[in-house]
Amino acid sequence: MDENTHSQKYAIRIQLPRAIAGWIPVRPWIQTKVGATSSIRMGRNRVPIELHSVPASMTAELAAEVAPSLTAQRKTRLNVVVSPLLRKSVRDLLEGQGISYADSKGHVHLAWAGLLVHIDAEAPAVALRRPDGLGPSGVRAVQALLLADGPVQLSQLSAQVQLSLSQTHSVFTQLENAGLMRSTGSGPSRRRVVVDRTQLLDWLAAQATARRRETRLDVALYARRPEELWRRIATRFGESGTAYAVTGAAGAALLGVGPTAVPLSTVRITPDVSLANAARTLGAEPVERGPNLRLIRDTGEVGCVGAERLDGILVAPKVRVYLDTLSDKRGEDLAEQFREVILGY
Repeated sequence: MDENTHSQKYAIRIQLPRAIAGWIPVRPWIQTKVGATSSIRMGRNRVPIELHSVPASMTAELAAEVAPSLTAQRKTRLNVVVSPLLRKSVRDLLEGQGISYADSKGHVHLAWAGLLVHIDAEAPAVALRRPDGLGPSGVRAVQALLLADGPVQLSQLSAQVQLSLSQTHSVFTQLENAGLMRSTGSGPSRRRVVVDRTQLLDWLAAQATARRRETRLDVALYARRPEELWRRIATRFGESGTAYAVTGAAGAALLGVGPTAVPLSTVRITPDVSLANAARTLGAEPVERGPNLRLIRDTGEVGCVGAERLDGILVAPKVRVYLDTLSDKRGEDLAEQFREVILGY
């Protein structure tokens, strides 16, 4: 399969560390995800990837010396040579030996189980990186775009996410320059549409501002069950007029995914209210051990703006629930389930 081959959309799914995931060029039949482990999957077949980092100065002669150690037949993994730059002579040698590789210039060669993926990029690939100027408010806008149904107008999104027209336009420009959005029409009738929501969500998840570690306060609030805890939060914050949003594993449970026995519920609190004051409003006690509630400062209002009310409880936008679950310790499996069941892309 080369880059001109017509194949089923996202026939190949690749997971790589953040530093390397952006090296894989954007193609309609490849989905690249950021993860702590590396793997490649086609259909139901998933193979772990073992990365072998080499310097950009590596010569073909040196590559020939290390090639034998990588060509041993192992059905349980795929060896991939990675480097900021692989010279053409080195790439040719690795290909001749049946060795997979990838470099930051977008040259990719993956050979395993009778399948070949080869991309000989002439230009830098679209990388999973944060464009200049994408702040927390921009993250809020991208979250809304991922949940939008059809083309979006500038003024429409601006009002929805409570951003100025200029800030919203800046987000559109950044995404268009990254090849993640396209526009049609002109003037007031101009509309933008997301090229591919799966690709955009992966891109957003790779942004530092989208998954930043916020100021937090762990507290204990008596409740016999998580459901009772969530209702109590809704009641007390509702009475005080405090903007909040349940997110993470608790948000996923409220949306019907994952276990309802959530030992630690996460709630985003509007940045207008200090976490200490929020805890006092709830009648919760700050604790170092055994908390059942984590209050997080909602920088950029990525959880509070667009929150959805479910059974009287405000839940963060679905994309935010996914991102917060993904950032939770040992939350990757639940995040993947939530993505498949609720988001669907």
